[in-house]
Amino acid sequence: MRRKRPELPEVFVGRDAVREGALTASDLRGPRVRRLFRGVYCPAGVRVDHELRCRAAALTGEGALVLTGRSAAVVRGVELASASDTVDVIALPGCRVNRRPGLNVWRVAIETGDHEPWGNIPIARPERMTFDVLSTGPLIRAVADVDRILRAKLTTEARMTAYLEGRHDHGIVRAREALALADPRAESPPESELRVRMHDAGLHPELQLHIYAGGTFVARVDFGFEEERLVVEYDGDWHGKTSALARDRRRQNDLRKAGWTIHFVTKDMMVNPDAVIDEIHGALLRSRRRRL
Repeated sequence: MRRKRPELPEVFVGRDAVREGALTASDLRGPRVRRLFRGVYCPAGVRVDHELRCRAAALTGEGALVLTGRSAAVVRGVELASASDTVDVIALPGCRVNRRPGLNVWRVAIETGDHEPWGNIPIARPERMTFDVLSTGPLIRAVADVDRILRAKLTTEARMTAYLEGRHDHGIVRAREALALADPRAESPPESELRVRMHDAGLHPELQLHIYAGGTFVARVDFGFEEERLVVEYDGDWHGKTSALARDRRRQNDLRKAGWTIHFVTKDMMVNPDAVIDEIHGALLRSRRRRL
C-alpha cells in the first residue's frame, strides 16, 4: 500500500518538503507549487498576498532578519504593500544575509527592544516600523502611509515624536519632516497626497471640518477654508454610485445654502497635481472677491 504523502503547509522550504516525502525534487519545478523566494514555495492553489510573502521571507533568513517597514504594517493590519511588492527586512547585526530577488534588505542598526517575535521571524515594534516607513520612499507616500498607520492606532504622533527625539539614524531628518506632515484624520491616501501638496503650496485648510449653519450641523468636509468659505473635496470612486448619489447631492445643496462654495478634485485630475493646486488657488481668489 502506497504511503500517503504529508500535506504541504501554505509556505515551506523546498528541500525540507523533499526530505519529508511530501514532494519530489522534480515537483519543485512543476505545476504543483509556486516559488516565492529561492528555495521557498507555496502550493499552487494558495492565494499569495503580501503577508504570505512575509511568512515566506521568514524561511529564507534563518533568524537573521527582522520584518519592518511597510511589510510589518501589512502584518499588523494596514495594507501598505501588495503581493508583488518586495518584503522589507533588516539584517540583524553580525548576520550574513545574501540578497535575494523579492527581499529589500536594509543593513542598519536595530536595537533588541525594537522588535518582537512573529512566527519564524522577528517583527519590528510599531514605533520602529513607523520610523522605517517615514524615512523611506517618496515623501508624499511616506506621509500617506503613516496617516494610515496613525489612523489604525498602531502608534500615535506623541509616541513617534518621543521615539525620534535624540536619534541620529540615517533618514532621521526625513522622518521628522514626514511626521510633521502626518495627520490621522485623513481618510484615504489621495486625501493625504492632496493635503501635502496644498501644504507645499502654502495652502492650509482645516482637515475634516465640521460645518454648521444657524447652530445646525450641515456636513463634514475633506478640506475647508473657513475665511473664504470654500470646501475642497476629493471625489473618490464612490461618488456617483446610485446608493450615494442622492445623499451626496443633498449634502452639496445644503453646503451651498449655507454659503459655501465647493471645489471638487478627482483621481484623474491628480495626474497633474500642479494644475490642481492652481485651480484651488483660483477658487480661493474667486471666493475672496465674492466676499468683498
